[in-house]
Amino acid sequence: MRIASAALILGLSLGGAALAAAMTVKDEMKTVVDPATNTIFAVGGEVDPANGPDAAKVPAARWAEALAAAQKLKGAAAHLTGPQKQPGEEWTKSAADFAKLAADAETAAAKKDGAGFSSAANGLGDTCTACHSKYKTQS
Repeated sequence: MRIASAALILGLSLGGAALAAAMTVKDEMKTVVDPATNTIFAVGGEVDPANGPDAAKVPAARWAEALAAAQKLKGAAAHLTGPQKQPGEEWTKSAADFAKLAADAETAAAKKDGAGFSSAANGLGDTCTACHSKYKTQS
């Protein structure tokens, strides 16, 4: 029974990863990146030591949300360099910057490092804005 349960969980996990890998960049941005970055940016402001002494009082549950969001961004960043990537050096650099900053956010969230996390959040904001100005169709 335990083997069957483990096999089911593994199968669903792999199926979810395959589904995410098959998403278009636009779909993945809407369903994964946008919600995760909203959390990253909000928590980044909450934990930024420049915002005063209350930043250090962020509850453990909020740090857990930040960590989960950073991990989702890391997964999305890996897909940006996969078969759906755009050609060119600028896209490759933007995707690499995104991946590094997502990893930095993950590390900082795991350590509950407010300064490091807010720095990664700010860097992600800048990277997203620069990439969107070039690749996202403005409507």
